Amino acid sequence: MSVATPPWVWDEKDAAVREKSWDELAGWVAWLEEAYAPWVLLPPCWPVHEGLRVELTMYWYWHRWVMSAAVNPIDGVRWHHEVRRSAAAWRELATCRHEPPVAHHGQIMAARLAKRDEFLAQARRTEEA
Repeated sequence: MSVATPPWVWDEKDAAVREKSWDELAGWVAWLEEAYAPWVLLPPCWPVHEGLRVELTMYWYWHRWVMSAAVNPIDGVRWHHEVRRSAAAWRELATCRHEPPVAHHGQIMAARLAKRDEFLAQARRTEEA
């Protein structure tokens, strides 16, 4: 039995469906920024921030469900609460400049991953003991 891919996961959609989804999402995000200003303030580069784009897509589908299928007003209240809470985190990206990473950025990330790998190994050894 295969599980259907959630509609907010675009990886397996064909190019035409992805293009339409991008257009619809961009329209919805523009509406969100206007309707929920000043809470929601996004950088114009939001489409290239994968995590932000995925989160906005989930909020978009959640909003569509709240407005069309929810039967309890608490679902709408929860959506509004979570949008305002997430908007506080989104604000941190609002001044994003997309400056090229400094030359040593790769080295810093490699060191962080190496340190993470050490902790992963430690956690695995602890589980085995």
